[in-house]
Amino acid sequence: MNNKILIIIFLILIGGVAIFAYPVIKSRYFQSSQTDIKEENLSTDEETEEENDESSSADEDDSETLPDEQPVDEDVFIEIDQEDCEGGCEQFEDADDKKYCMEYCGIKSDTTVTDDCEKLEDLEKDYCWKNKAIAEKNFNFCKNIFDKKIQESCKTRLTEELLNGSNSPIE
Repeated sequence: MNNKILIIIFLILIGGVAIFAYPVIKSRYFQSSQTDIKEENLSTDEETEEENDESSSADEDDSETLPDEQPVDEDVFIEIDQEDCEGGCEQFEDADDKKYCMEYCGIKSDTTVTDDCEKLEDLEKDYCWKNKAIAEKNFNFCKNIFDKKIQESCKTRLTEELLNGSNSPIE
């Protein structure tokens, strides 16, 4: 008799949990998949409409940009890869490009820190802010850098300096 009562209480508890859990599970797992299917159908319809529009407008004007093209980030001086850093930036013939690469990779030897970076211009100003941030170990100076690659390099270098606890250049 005790076993039957325990089984009945257990079934009632499971039923209560199921009743309260069902709406949560339904909204979390089932409605989102239906929404995703609807969004997928809409995006497929939009893509076919765009393809039709592009084919008809391609004959009219060749100067339009395609949606697959990404806008050029004008805050970046040149693109630098890990291979460029490993090669010591030797493939850059232009002095400014090579200097930029060496600064980005952290292999530039002269890291003089001036107190007033505002007086400098363009990349020199960005280099100054980077050197100042590394010297004072302060991320706020990295925010003043205009060039996105140098700003990223500043944050990375400063993080490495703080984690390594050294002032030696990164090799």
